[in-house]
Amino acid sequence: MAQSKGVTISVKVPIKWDAMTERTQQRLRQIVGRDTRAVRAFLGIIEQHEDKLLTGRNNGRIRDGELDKLTMTAIKVKAGFLQRLTVPHDLKAQFSRMSQNELTECRQTAVALYESYLKLRRKKGMKASRPCKINSTQRIPRWVFNQRFKLFEKRTTVARWWLDLRDSLDSVPEGRRVHDRLLIPLKMSPFHLNQIDRGEVKALQVLIDRNGKWWVTFAVRVDTPEPPTDSLPLAVLGMDLGIEKSACTTLVTPTKVRETRYFVQRDKVKVIKKYDRQVADLQHEMASRRNDGLPYDKVAEKLRRLRTKRENVAREYDRVLVRQLVDYITELSERYTLYVAIGRLKNIRVTARRGNFRGRRFRGMIHSWAFARITDNLQHALAQLGWSVSGKDSRFRVVPENWTSIMCWKCGRKGRRPRQNYFVCPTCGNRCNADKNGAINIAGRLITLTGSLHSVRGLGKWANAVSRSQRSLPKTRGKVSSQGRSLLSMKSGVSHSGESAAVHHAQTSLLSFSDESGMGDNDPAVVGTVKTLSVAGSDTPASRQEKEARSVGGIPSR
Repeated sequence: MAQSKGVTISVKVPIKWDAMTERTQQRLRQIVGRDTRAVRAFLGIIEQHEDKLLTGRNNGRIRDGELDKLTMTAIKVKAGFLQRLTVPHDLKAQFSRMSQNELTECRQTAVALYESYLKLRRKKGMKASRPCKINSTQRIPRWVFNQRFKLFEKRTTVARWWLDLRDSLDSVPEGRRVHDRLLIPLKMSPFHLNQIDRGEVKALQVLIDRNGKWWVTFAVRVDTPEPPTDSLPLAVLGMDLGIEKSACTTLVTPTKVRETRYFVQRDKVKVIKKYDRQVADLQHEMASRRNDGLPYDKVAEKLRRLRTKRENVAREYDRVLVRQLVDYITELSERYTLYVAIGRLKNIRVTARRGNFRGRRFRGMIHSWAFARITDNLQHALAQLGWSVSGKDSRFRVVPENWTSIMCWKCGRKGRRPRQNYFVCPTCGNRCNADKNGAINIAGRLITLTGSLHSVRGLGKWANAVSRSQRSLPKTRGKVSSQGRSLLSMKSGVSHSGESAAVHHAQTSLLSFSDESGMGDNDPAVVGTVKTLSVAGSDTPASRQEKEARSVGGIPSR
């Protein structure tokens, strides 16, 4: 059977545990515990026979057939194959109350866990955490496929939505072909229903979290739409992530820089700083009570709750930011064949170690920055829209961000940053926002890495210029060659109808998803560009362009 094209999303629904009967609660605990022991057994066998089971490129996959020969006996086999009456690890004899299908699901769950561990081990080496520790008490639920459960609606006083799950604890030893059923009430909200209605439910997991709360996680397969076939002009959206400014995006076309947008989350910064101060106060109080020999259990409990609350707030603001970025990308995709590049902040936490003379505030700010979560969520959201997010010619790529904020996007020379958000190039005199400069350079690196963009007029010249500047890091002072004066084409600098180089801020809030720009733009980098042209080849001063952008809310007029 061919694999269907689409993206798998997870929908986590709470279980009404108190509304269940005692027998159903006991059965559910027994099933999850039995599945955990079976998955752990498979993981141990895979680890023991790893050299024999590894296959694929870079030995990143597990051979299911070979693992089956080590763990499952087989009486009925295909013609030409011998029957397996004995195996080195007979898990069917060890777990006699599990059916063959349930053992297969446990095996596939263990294989998926171990393959994820192999990917992590290639990045971190042997320091990567193993998928199953011997002394761990965490439960590992198996993925149950849709042939063995059913989600249905039945209005009762207990619940409206129910999960009909197969129970084989008694039916397997007794040899009955008709399995018992467990009816599990779910606390389904309109959000859960909307997510489930987006596609087809393929599998589920019944799990319990660290707080003892029971959940059901549905795996929903969402079919991705076909990419548009109409020929739209090419454009690249460079994206630079930040802390004070959550994101800065710059739209680049073969002829010029079209639009720059800042996504600001001032409310998030205030709330996070408030929680950071409370955490610091509680840490100081707990240390003082520990040194004085006083009990500090209640202070530690408050600290744990506050840290969890801070993490939830940060996740919610990141979700809002990703939603706004996706809406903006969708809007641009109606006018352009869009490519999106985002910077990969690799090893940035190394700069926030002790002894770098930047202070505790800088270290705390960097270590609490969840940039990887924003990148992963954005990639997953674009994949749901049918974007190609993997491969050499994918439309979304994570590119290296080294030197992008300090190298001038016009001449390719090293510049200066008198302030955090202000970039000055002493070679060509370019002055702009440092985040904007980095976003344009990030877009240029995607063009360099994407072979299909090299032959485009303007973009090809840009890609060649970027590749030449990356061979050796240029010095601040020196003679500027005529070949590296601008990364953008100087030809055909006039904008097309309905387009402008708009620069504006977009305030991001949990209460509103609006992208309207604020009237007060006190960015010194933007103020510094009033006397110069904002883009190469443009005949409109930046002050007039910013005024036009604010008059229409930062969206290019049609």
